This record gives sequence, structure tokens and C-alpha cells, in this order.
Amino acid sequence: MKLIYSIPDKLYYIENFLDYSTYKGIHNAIFKERKSINLTSSKEVWSKDLIKNITPPKRVEVSNYPPFEKLKILTKHNQFYKLNLKEIITIIHYMEKGAGINWHDDGAWKYGATYYVNNKWNSNFGGELMFRDKNGHGFIPVVGNSLVIIKAPLTHKVNPVLSPLTPRVSVQMFIK
Repeated sequence: MKLIYSIPDKLYYIENFLDYSTYKGIHNAIFKERKSINLTSSKEVWSKDLIKNITPPKRVEVSNYPPFEKLKILTKHNQFYKLNLKEIITIIHYMEKGAGINWHDDGAWKYGATYYVNNKWNSNFGGELMFRDKNGHGFIPVVGNSLVIIKAPLTHKVNPVLSPLTPRVSVQMFIK
């Protein structure tokens, strides 16, 4: 586990977050089972502002999946930022070409955490996490087995995916 970038008390970007075996298990399960895990469009769930002029990502809420339970525990107890969890939900986001998320701040959730699943991602594929606040702005690249923790209300978005072949896949955790 290696902290790559942080804005104290707002954003933490950690690479090599899980042990390789757990990461590979999550990666393989999602990619091999993607046709049977009931991914549906976020269009019916999200506000129109989140997906205006872009393709809505596919998504599915997942509970009681053992590797995600380990991911949630390690997110809560990571060495860089301790989270006080009362409620946490996990969602797989599957973003094909054109999919992204417009500027938002995660609303009623206290934290949003994104765990990147892709093990091969080219910087020309898009899908970067952009962030901004009164002190500046920046982006986080898509790197497999990395975690980004954002404390609300930090404004952020996901740039549209540009790859026609490789979807951007992440496990999103919303935490109260």
C-alpha cells in the first residue's frame, strides 16, 4: 500500500491497495461474470445532471460478496485515513466508450471511495477522475488496484471513456 497523493482531510490516492490475490480475484470475477451480474444503466437511478450530454455508466449494487467485504474493511482501516463507518454500499461501475459522470459532490454521503479494477489502462483511454476546490484542481489516473477516498463535499467528475474496446471498471463505495 503506497500513498501517491493527498489533500489532507479531502482526498487520498493509494496504489497497491489490496494484496495481489484479492485484487486478481475481484478483477477476474467482475470481468468473467460481467454478462451475468445484471449491470443496468444508471440513467434511471441518477439525476439527469450527472449524465447530461454523456453516456450513462452501467452499474449494479453488490452486497455480501466476500472480496468486497475485505475491500470495505481495508478501506475503513487503511493506514492513511481512518473512516468512521455507519453505512457503506458497494456498486460496480462499468463504463464503456462515451460513459462518464459530470461534476458533483456525492451529496448526502460523507465519503466516496473508488477502487480501480482495470489492470491494463492506457492514459489515452480517458476515464480520469477530475477534482476541484477553492485551492486548486487536478486529476487521478485509472490504475488497477488503487483506491481514491474523497471526503464530501469535494467536487469531482469522471471524464468520458474513450476506449472502444476496454471499459473502465471500478468498485464504488459510498460511506456514511
